Amino acid sequence: MQVKSLPEDSQVKPLPENPTIAVIVPTIRPELFENEFLPKWQELFDKHGVHLFVVKDGDNPVVIFPTYKTEASRAIMQTMKQEFQNVFYNRTDAIRNFGFITAYKYSDPDIYISLDDDVSPLPGSDPIQQHIDAFRENYTLDWVNTHSYYRMRGLPYKLKEYYPLLSHGVWRGVPDFDAITQLQYPNIRDLSFPLNAIPKNTFFPVCAMNMAFRKELLPWAYQAPMGIRTLEETGRLYDRFADIWAGVTMKFAIDNLFDNACAVTGYSVIYHERASDVFVNLRKEAAGMELNETMADRIGHFAGNIAISSVNASESDLKYITNYQKRLKEWQTLIQD
Repeated sequence: MQVKSLPEDSQVKPLPENPTIAVIVPTIRPELFENEFLPKWQELFDKHGVHLFVVKDGDNPVVIFPTYKTEASRAIMQTMKQEFQNVFYNRTDAIRNFGFITAYKYSDPDIYISLDDDVSPLPGSDPIQQHIDAFRENYTLDWVNTHSYYRMRGLPYKLKEYYPLLSHGVWRGVPDFDAITQLQYPNIRDLSFPLNAIPKNTFFPVCAMNMAFRKELLPWAYQAPMGIRTLEETGRLYDRFADIWAGVTMKFAIDNLFDNACAVTGYSVIYHERASDVFVNLRKEAAGMELNETMADRIGHFAGNIAISSVNASESDLKYITNYQKRLKEWQTLIQD
């Protein structure tokens, strides 16, 4: 479905000179976070003055901030209307939404950076600065130069410039494979990735392991519902597609709700330490694989809102799509409150 008109605030402006930055890290392994993750990142967090929001997942998740010793997020959950508490899906990586909304309520940062608890900076590198640098550049999408550095004859000089709202970071170490690919290539490590501005109306797999977005994208950065509650809501257990389907929504918003926005990938690089269990992943991914084949085709725009078509969806996928749209709307209402 094509967009007939753009919202009044569709123009993306350059990043502020001194942007405020929130880093959101979900974890179910507090010992790993304290003993491995935090010591590796603390110097960079201090350097950039980031506001750190650690989402301790579990039956009663909490967000700890602005340092790891201070709990304050329970007040947010307690003051939310009951229906808005349902947007948070615990015991799954989608719980990072709780960190996003806590950062928004207490910090309202210019940049949100999402990291997993088993990633670290490469020696001598600064993945946070790499995200900032990516946001400060502008990119051309309407023409592609045939050389990676030198201008080839015929490339226009006055091309429209686009500003990134999403910087998708990549990783060395263990790749972010799905279970099928993980079974095929169990020992692959240290892949290289190109630096790309993603063309308009083109989707790509967004991984929240090392992902940054500007505040303008927060209404569409909602990580899709996953985990045990989806079994209760749909009859099937959906998992491991929270960031993938959020990425589809974010990219659609970038292309259709903003006049001069884009997404980039590859500019920030971290090291990923651990591979998750392939057979556990296979079970988790099974329910969502069919819907994932058509999710990008289902997304559209209606009356200023993003909508997901349920045409030809299975019974469980129909229930899931209906619930996903409901939660996304509640998320956006929660941000506006």
